[in-house]
Amino acid sequence: MTRICAVFIATLAFAGAAQARKLDRRSTIAAALAQNPQIAAARAEEAVLSAQGAQVSAARMPALGLIVGVGPSDVATLVPGTADQSVERQYKDLKWSDLSAVFITELSVVQPLYTFGKIALRGEAAQAGLHARQAETRMRRADVAYAVAQIYEGMLFARDAERFFEEMAHWLTATLEETEDKLASGRGGVTERDVLRLQAAQGLSAMGLHRALAGQAQARAGLAAYLGLPEGEAIALAEDELSPVGTIPDDPADLGRLARDNRPELVALREGRKALDALGRAERAGYWPDLFAMGFLSLAYTPGRDWIQNRFVVDPLNHVVPGALLGLRWQLQGNMSGARAAEQQARGQALAHLRGWAEAGVPAEARKAWEDVHRCDKDIERGVTAVKKAKQWMVEASADYDVGLLDVREVSDAVDSYVTLRLAVLRARYERNMAMADLSRATGTLDGDAPIFYLAPAAEGGTP
Repeated sequence: MTRICAVFIATLAFAGAAQARKLDRRSTIAAALAQNPQIAAARAEEAVLSAQGAQVSAARMPALGLIVGVGPSDVATLVPGTADQSVERQYKDLKWSDLSAVFITELSVVQPLYTFGKIALRGEAAQAGLHARQAETRMRRADVAYAVAQIYEGMLFARDAERFFEEMAHWLTATLEETEDKLASGRGGVTERDVLRLQAAQGLSAMGLHRALAGQAQARAGLAAYLGLPEGEAIALAEDELSPVGTIPDDPADLGRLARDNRPELVALREGRKALDALGRAERAGYWPDLFAMGFLSLAYTPGRDWIQNRFVVDPLNHVVPGALLGLRWQLQGNMSGARAAEQQARGQALAHLRGWAEAGVPAEARKAWEDVHRCDKDIERGVTAVKKAKQWMVEASADYDVGLLDVREVSDAVDSYVTLRLAVLRARYERNMAMADLSRATGTLDGDAPIFYLAPAAEGGTP
């Protein structure tokens, strides 16, 4: 019966694991970049700049104005033999039968011919602004990719920490039981203090296990939020353990150039200044007039009203008046154009100063990430060796304690060193992978489909 229950439980566990969504680094980041609402919002901001560019293009087209209306009007007949005198008086003897309807149409077409750059410069500003906004979208993508990488690596770290603390809890439980047996039988010089020492170690191990379990739960919730997964959906990771990933150049000299060529922040600052400079020149062009061609047509018709055949008098309720003209139009208000131009130029100067600082800081960020990776590589290499030594020390001390050659203090000291070093190696691996993500972001490649540092496969025989 016991065997049947065990098989049934194992079958359920396998079925649950089979239904869990399996993730790896590359697919997780790609999924987050494909559907994250923050990136969608940034894309919508790009659409705003595209629409502004379309507005500038529309400003080059003719402006059409059309008014059509109908309303009550007076009928009127001309005095025979005249062209502008009516037989009806205007304000006396009005009757309902004297009313008719007037149909009025006013049409105007204004075509800009030359605006001294007001339209063209705003088109240039809209295009540069769109490029700047696209760079900001890349920045948002890099932020999302880095956040997802941090959650993913943190989940691997917490999972490995859980395995380690469960291993230590099992070992401490067995050692504590043996120590309590020795204390009860009076063997090996064991004291109550030795039991307390092991119980305290158990408490620390339990606290570490609690932290690891909470970290995994938090990471699952974070991944579900970034990936838009249903609440409570099981998640499994493709990696068996937290191991170093990515490749890194031996010489950091080219990292600064790569960062300057790819960082979206530099593109955003450069294109943003172009947009503001173009807007400043467009505002300054406001001192000059707009040259335009205009055609217009005014129509009014009232049934029951005679037409006035007189070139000097136009009846507002019965006429056909076409026309065309070539004109200049100014819109001036003190020094408003110059002040607006100065405002845009000042904003452009602010971006220029920020770009100068960014160009100096971007290579420094890349170098910092490169140094962090190399530091972690050295820590991992040295830590792995130290962990082996500490484990050997713990095993030998435990064996000597079992036969009564050592007291439990030697065992607890060995356990403390082993736990400290094992966790230090786990943290060094986590920090190394995050430093690789930092390096990809610092060089402007983390937002792409294949970050050349973080997601690149590790070299053969690389860091353990």
